[in-house]
Amino acid sequence: MVGALREEARREGFTRVGVARASQPPRFDRFLGWISAGRHAGMDYLARSRETRSNPESLLPGAKSVVCLAAPHSPEPFEAPDGSRFARYARGSDYHGTLRDAASRAAERTRNRLGGEWRYRVCVDSVPLVERSFAAVAGLGWIGKNGCLIDPVEGSYFLLAEILTDLDLPPDEPVAERCGSCVRCLEACPTGAFLEPGLLDAARCLAYWTIEHRGAIPDAWKEAIGQNVFGCDICQEVCPWNGPLASADSSPGRQQAPTRAEMLEMGRGEWRRRFGASAVNRAGWRGLQRNAAASAGSTRESSCLPVLPRAASARTPGLSDAARWALGRLNAGRL
Repeated sequence: MVGALREEARREGFTRVGVARASQPPRFDRFLGWISAGRHAGMDYLARSRETRSNPESLLPGAKSVVCLAAPHSPEPFEAPDGSRFARYARGSDYHGTLRDAASRAAERTRNRLGGEWRYRVCVDSVPLVERSFAAVAGLGWIGKNGCLIDPVEGSYFLLAEILTDLDLPPDEPVAERCGSCVRCLEACPTGAFLEPGLLDAARCLAYWTIEHRGAIPDAWKEAIGQNVFGCDICQEVCPWNGPLASADSSPGRQQAPTRAEMLEMGRGEWRRRFGASAVNRAGWRGLQRNAAASAGSTRESSCLPVLPRAASARTPGLSDAARWALGRLNAGRL
């Protein structure tokens, strides 16, 4: 059974497949402590779903196994000509749909091949499951000091999906942690978001402010945004396990990120065309423009001066606030 499932998953582009028991994974108490300490910032959905996340049976009654899947994404930076940067995983179609469809096809073909009455449910990260913890238990990698799952071959540039099933499959063995004494990720974080190895304060993380947060961004975090208009990959870029991937050749015709000025000029229709079916949609049209305005002020990008006044008069408070802040910084620099 597991062999057939591995074959079908690899046919769909998953490079790592592992099995974990459908029971509470080790160290889940750390997640509960993280929530209790308020380190999840404004992501209240994490607190509301905390009891479900470690209990696959709440998502699929009778679940006995969690088949964990990893699919690599491009390690190539997702950047614009003006230097603005998006998290690498956000290039192309939204992974929530593509991975869900791929995992569903793998599960369905396995069931058609082997027959039998067994049930499954496919999960991606929008489903409340501590997927990195289950993936680590299933041997797909170890959780590094930056909180990312790391595989010695794939590094951390991959995305996860799970197939919950009522089949009682033999579990895989976890792999040993191999970060050693390295602290490059902790030292490179531009906002000091890691309180200690593996402990992230989301309220200091640029990925939180540029993707999850709604409304105005406090001035201190606008200043810290720099080139990062959607997410932040810095703690992964400096990881030695991603080093061999950093020299990957750029593919001709690959999607290019828009500049800050282009984002600020982008209408709702163009937004939907470019990002409506991508992971960038998580930030929303006005949210991405807010980030672009804050980035323009942080980097003092003078090319945005002609388009910032219109953004400053927008009815969306987060955008207007960021645009006014950016205008103040850019105009001050011209005096």
